[in-house]
This record gives sequence, structure tokens and C-alpha cells, in this order.
Amino acid sequence: MLDFPQRTSAMICHLLVPGLVPPEKSGHDVLGEIELPALETLMARGTRMRIEAASLDEWVAAAFNPDRAKEVAAAPYSVLGEGYEPGSYGWLCSDPVHLQLQGAKVVLTEPSQLEIAADEARQMVETLNAHFSERNLVFSAPAPTRWYVRTTDIPRLRTTPTGKVVGKDIKAHLPAGDDQSYWHGVLNEAQMVLHGHECNEQRERKGELPVNSLWFWGAGRIEPSSTKSPYHYVWSDHPLARGLAISSGSETRALPGSGKLLLETALATGSKADSLHLIVLPRPPHAEHRNALSWREDLMWLERNWLAPFLAAMQRGPISALALYAVDGDKGWGLAFARKDRLRFWRRRARIFGFRT
Repeated sequence: MLDFPQRTSAMICHLLVPGLVPPEKSGHDVLGEIELPALETLMARGTRMRIEAASLDEWVAAAFNPDRAKEVAAAPYSVLGEGYEPGSYGWLCSDPVHLQLQGAKVVLTEPSQLEIAADEARQMVETLNAHFSERNLVFSAPAPTRWYVRTTDIPRLRTTPTGKVVGKDIKAHLPAGDDQSYWHGVLNEAQMVLHGHECNEQRERKGELPVNSLWFWGAGRIEPSSTKSPYHYVWSDHPLARGLAISSGSETRALPGSGKLLLETALATGSKADSLHLIVLPRPPHAEHRNALSWREDLMWLERNWLAPFLAAMQRGPISALALYAVDGDKGWGLAFARKDRLRFWRRRARIFGFRT
């Protein structure tokens, strides 16, 4: 238990958890007898909120500017959040993906299943850069699963974030707009380059899925910002969240490994009175498996590492209110919990994601 001082500046925390929406086939038998007291308390005594279906990136964009969420150019702001200067170039996210033919459909596989090594990413990006040098396209990979392409012009495209296309036929989600023919051509060429790449041949020999395509989205460039961030602090390793925070005046901080460590850091470094904090968690450890048992494990991870210490901090510590958001492509839910809600003792049992624990 953290030893909170009796008097401290109040923190309002918005906790964003990707990949927590339950799989379709889940129920009481999956949860069994596990103890989730913090989550049950929050859901029993808090206020449920309806949120629009959104990918993680769309939710983050809307959090900073609700009026222009659909217009945010995710790629250049993500580059900024990666620690690089995007300049005045045009940018696109170029996520390395695996496409699979399923009957008449071409389906995008969950990218995390690829487990791309850093050296593999470096080699494939080098090959792409050699191939596209005459087009003045420059690919980069700040992380093995996060690739970008820099262009001299701003791509005039409407795109869909990778997270909203996972498990779906890509045909309805391909880039559209004035420049779609050009970028469809780039995509086709990139697929041919990747198809014969030595790294992919080695991956297939080892029984691993090849990186056989890219997914372009988030087109645009950095624009002068007239919007001030609603958040005083943004705790995240998510590139888009960090980039939007930097560009709109939030203080960005690396995400600690648990709520306990985050609170200790906040108390040690000081925070503004009545400060608003956005905390963007990584996908839970087992989210990529997308089955009922792994979801159960992730609920316990969330309970132990984040919800329990945050709820304790609302007893007499630094947190005065907590909003919890779970987003996963085209599904999502949210709840709000204020310190006074602890007194709703008559609400004793929670309904977790549509069924009783």
C-alpha cells in the first residue's frame, strides 16, 4: 500500500486501455472464482459511459481535439512522438503487416503476431528505400513494428488505422482520395519487394508469418497548432499520444510499469493542483491471442497493476476522479468514478461486460 500524504494536489486520471474488450465467446465460466475487487467496485459504483467505436489512435486524436479528430494526421505526430523531427514533409504510417487470402477476401492479420526482430525491420526498410529512391520516398522503422514513409508532397488520402482493419477484408479500407492510384501502385510494388525478401524467406522456413505487405494510413504533415491540450500530463509510450502532447503543450512522461510506480513518480516530481492526467497503457500482455482465457489473464493484470493502486489512491490520496476507457477497433466502453462514488455502498455487485461475476 502506498503511504499517501493527507494533503496533496488532486489528480484526475483518464486511463486508456487498448485490447481489453472481451472476446465474443466469454462468460461466467471463464472468469471462474478470480477476485477483481477494484474493477468490481469501479463498475458497480461508477457511471458507465457510451463511447463511439474507435481505434486507439482515433480515441487519442479525439481526446486532444474532439472537433478535428478525423482530420488529425497521425503519421507526422507519431514521428514527433518517436523523438524525431518531422519537418515540413508529408508522412504516412507504413505498418508492416501480413495479409491472408480467405476465400474471396484478403484479411489483415493481427500485427503483433508477427514478432518482427529489429534486424529484420532494418533489412526490409533498407531494401524498400533502395527500390523507391527514385520516387523520393524514405522509409524508416523507429521500432520493429512501427514503420513510416516520408514524402516530398502531402498525400491526399483518406485512410483507416491498422487497428480498425484487423481481421477484416482490406478491400473496403484501402486508401482513397485524389492520390489513391499513386499509393495503390506504391503498395503493389512494396508487396513485390517484400515477397522475395530474404528475411521473409527465412521467416517462412521457421514457420513464421511473412511480412508480405504494408498498411498506409495517417497521411499528412505537422500543422501549427492553435489548440491547447486539455491534459497537464500525458503518461505514455504511445507515439501518437506523445506527439500530440508535445505539439499542444502537455508535459510528457514515460509510462511506468504500474500504477503504484506512476503515483510514486507523480508525488516525487510534483504536479499542478487539480491536474488532469492522460495515461495510455500498452496492450495487455495476452491481448494478441484474443481468446477468453487470455482475456481473463489480462483482467487480472489490469486489476493488480493499475486499478488496485488507483482505487487505493482515491481513499485519501492524490486521485480525486478516474475515468477508464477500453477501446478495441470497433468496440469500446467507458466508466467514470469520483471519490464520492465510494459511498454508494448499496451497489454491491458489478456486472462485468454484460454478465455477473
